[in-house]
Amino acid sequence: MSPTPAPPAAAARPSPTEVTRRLDQAQAQCAARGAQLTALRREVLELLLLRQGSAKAYDLQDDMRVRHGRVAPTTVYRALEFLMEQQLVHRVDSLNSFVVCNLDPGPHDHHHDHTMMLVCSRCGQVTEVHDDPATEAIRRALHVDAPGFHATGIEIKGVCGACQAAAA
Repeated sequence: MSPTPAPPAAAARPSPTEVTRRLDQAQAQCAARGAQLTALRREVLELLLLRQGSAKAYDLQDDMRVRHGRVAPTTVYRALEFLMEQQLVHRVDSLNSFVVCNLDPGPHDHHHDHTMMLVCSRCGQVTEVHDDPATEAIRRALHVDAPGFHATGIEIKGVCGACQAAAA
């Protein structure tokens, strides 16, 4: 199992250099897949990165409204859908939010179907975990016990190490 923690809520904003690096990686990943990271899609990803990698769609809409005036929610949702399709962003259903994928593209590129999200029920921190044997075991169990169901974006709730330490 290889956890890749999302930045905790208290984390500092990423540096402009880090944001630019991540946006350039996203641009290259989209180009390699024959997709276009338009200025709008890039801006939504940038705003998500500036929010320490996690936000609700309406928070991003508010950020865009500050920059541009009125922005329709569908504008943000369409951009987020594209970013999810390109495996740059995950949707965390239990938090009704979106998080930036924390794995860089390349040799360890992954399928979002194999992603488990550890969601802290206290602080909301999300840790992205990739464990192919575990997700394959879940798939096999579903095939036998629940045909027709497909495990994607598995969310596991609990309490993160930082919240456990704070409570101790």
